[in-house]
Amino acid sequence: MNADTLSPIWANCIDILKDRVNNRSFWEALEKSQAVTIEGGILIIGLDSVNFNRASHILQTSHFNAVHKAVAELFQQSLQVRVIEGCTLADWAAAKDHDTRVLAMKQASTARRTAVEEGSADTWESVSELVSKLYLQSPNRNMPQGKARYANEALYFLVEAMDTLYGDEPDESTEKNLARALDRIAHSSEIPAPVLAFELERLRAWRKTNPETVEN
Repeated sequence: MNADTLSPIWANCIDILKDRVNNRSFWEALEKSQAVTIEGGILIIGLDSVNFNRASHILQTSHFNAVHKAVAELFQQSLQVRVIEGCTLADWAAAKDHDTRVLAMKQASTARRTAVEEGSADTWESVSELVSKLYLQSPNRNMPQGKARYANEALYFLVEAMDTLYGDEPDESTEKNLARALDRIAHSSEIPAPVLAFELERLRAWRKTNPETVEN
């Protein structure tokens, strides 16, 4: 169903909703909205960037329930409804791309937590093993963006392990063990080890100045 077909049906939805819900802010938000497409059982409704702040009036629970009911009646099928920023198919494609990136980051974070929970990073050998395991659990690990996300998660894991294993005055053996861990991350991510070491130092410095944001 294209936008030309959707638009009059959505316009009827808006009229019905304005009769059913007595809320001017909700009406104004609906009037600024446009039906973009239906995909995967979801009706995509867009608001341009200038008016996207009005989305909260549509998404308020009682209002959104009314929207779902009106949509089901007029489209004669059970549809989910999603409100996005933007009113074009390109905007919807961008929203889906953002969803994919957010999901990949969540999966990578879950993989890091799982690796930590299932293993014990109490020796440098175990750190290297868990860093390798983290790579195997990382989504899209063969793609450049997947490798970058893996490296980011691996550095977070490594800096946490350093709290226990590195110490304030590391000896030569400790430095070599850290270098081996970085080399392993570099091999999997295809990011040069010196670059990873630089980012690791930045991450350690950031954690020291922002202790309240460090995950427990």
